[in-house]
Amino acid sequence: MSIIGGLLAILFAPPFLHDYWHPTYTLPLWSFGGIEDFIYGFFIVGIASVVYEELFGKKFVKRKGRKKSFSRFVLPALALYGLAFYLPVYLGLPSIYAALFSFAVLASVIVSIRHDLLMDALVSGLVVGSLTLLGFILFLKIYPAVVNRFWDLDGVNSFSFIGIPLGELLWAFGLGAASGPVYEFFVGQRFQKRPSKTRT
Repeated sequence: MSIIGGLLAILFAPPFLHDYWHPTYTLPLWSFGGIEDFIYGFFIVGIASVVYEELFGKKFVKRKGRKKSFSRFVLPALALYGLAFYLPVYLGLPSIYAALFSFAVLASVIVSIRHDLLMDALVSGLVVGSLTLLGFILFLKIYPAVVNRFWDLDGVNSFSFIGIPLGELLWAFGLGAASGPVYEFFVGQRFQKRPSKTRT
């Protein structure tokens, strides 16, 4: 999931560079952002994918009658997700709104089919949103002008929370909510409480 998240961060970067923000990259990748996008996507999607089970002491259990199918579904799922993002962008929707729409579509499909993954989606979204909030607070202490320099402060980003663009917080929640339950959904696994360790 981390590798997929890193690659998606690069593939989905161009629209954001056009109408959302204009960062300076250490290692730019032509029009696909920079290596920093891959690193961020790698870590944030990896965290979102496991944070729920780690926080609540859950473990994976294979659902009866289901075989592992992640590899079989991953390409069609990525194609549909890409369509949910790039079609609105093509129709003129700003990239941040297209991203929020694609997150909502993915999370809604997963939760509508697997109601048991709702809490996973919500917790993952809240944790990723909270980490983004804390990261911004620390970053603004070091570099107070970063938002004014790199972000386009219009649309959803015309609103802010303690100086943090609202779009960033919504994007982080949406990313966590969409990517948190993805692996469990496609592999066909469910959660089970881990047995408590007893002393002997």
